[in-house]
Amino acid sequence: MDIKLITLTAAFAIASAMAQEGDTAQAAPEQNSAPAAEVSTSQTTAATAKAAPAPAPAAKPAPAVDTATTAKAPAKPHGIAYNNVGNPAASPTIRDNLDKPYKMAGINLVYMEPTSEFSAVAFGSGNTKFISFENYNNLAMATVGLASRGLGISLSYALAKELTFTETKDPYEKEDEDTYTVGANDILRLRLALPLGAFDFNASAFWLTYQNETSTDTEQKDADSKSTTETEYDYWDLGATVAISNDPSAKNIFWNAGVNFTRHENSYYRESKSGSSSTKTETTGKDAHIYIQPSFNIGGTILRNEFARVLLGVNSRAPFIFYDEFKDESNHNKDSYFTMGVYATPNIFAELKLGNCWRVFGGANYTWAVFSMESEEFITDYNDELDIVKSSITRMSSRTGVATASLGARFQYASFAVEASIEDNFYSNPFTGFSDTNNDFIANFGAFIYF
Repeated sequence: MDIKLITLTAAFAIASAMAQEGDTAQAAPEQNSAPAAEVSTSQTTAATAKAAPAPAPAAKPAPAVDTATTAKAPAKPHGIAYNNVGNPAASPTIRDNLDKPYKMAGINLVYMEPTSEFSAVAFGSGNTKFISFENYNNLAMATVGLASRGLGISLSYALAKELTFTETKDPYEKEDEDTYTVGANDILRLRLALPLGAFDFNASAFWLTYQNETSTDTEQKDADSKSTTETEYDYWDLGATVAISNDPSAKNIFWNAGVNFTRHENSYYRESKSGSSSTKTETTGKDAHIYIQPSFNIGGTILRNEFARVLLGVNSRAPFIFYDEFKDESNHNKDSYFTMGVYATPNIFAELKLGNCWRVFGGANYTWAVFSMESEEFITDYNDELDIVKSSITRMSSRTGVATASLGARFQYASFAVEASIEDNFYSNPFTGFSDTNNDFIANFGAFIYF
């Protein structure tokens, strides 16, 4: 009898579980639902009154879950005021995410920062689209991009180009002149980033005009002859950066390493043709060089409790600059010049949570020129090929720079957040921001709306 009663109870429990399973296929499961199997009060009493233990109720199968909707939501980025010391272990800022476009995936927000004239918006339920506006020196620069969990790309541009066509003619002669001008700070930049298991990879390439440059083509024709003149000034930087970090897998220690390559062009070219004769002039400026800079940044948590944490880190770089050889004024020989160095920037960053809405943060750092060297070789006297006086100078130094510290705060309520940091001069004279014409007692001030 006992065995039959137990068997009936178990069968009823299994049947009830199967019925509920069918119901849950049509209705969303509640977060805290009742047990899968229910039995009547009399059956429960009869079953528990016996010495033999009742069989465990059948486990309710977990409902099918759409993994696309349950993936970990990306962290809400901070504003530019946060982590101005660049500690890799700090939470990401909106600027950090734009530098690694794949990190914009899944984020829907709008950000405005009037102090630096910067704004950004990100939207989309599948692939995230994002746009940002800022000033690159005296030009507005726009960034457009697309991000998914596996890849992010973006394109930034600031334009200052002008093309002029001039034609002059009379009954005897005609002159055509085409002028192409590119203004300073005209830039085009492409970024790409993606996660690679425990690491992530990001790369960027850019073309920047750092000084106004003009190219001119002139053609003169008459009944008997034709002459052309082409002149070109080149003042541009062409560069690329590649980097890798342990962001996807880091727990306490965060690091990133990369290298930057830049060609800094400074040259002048002129070619003239008239009939069968031609002349050509090429000049390299003294500032033309190749720039290579490896970098390595590391940071981690050294103190932590429920409400606060302190991060310690160091950002380091080792630039090498190889200047083009150029002819000296006597036009007989070439000079050479290069610089190199190792620079380290130790930093401290701390943040404290105050209740549910407030958070204060601050950072301090200084830059130490651990080792810097420049070497130059030049001609001091030239008489003839057998009588050349050369001089070379090598300078080495090590120097610590000035320490700086900053303080800021974040207020967040529901989907709104605002962040600000204070200018250094505010601490020495709190009223200077109101008394001077700049009113610049706030270093960075920005606000988010999250969706």
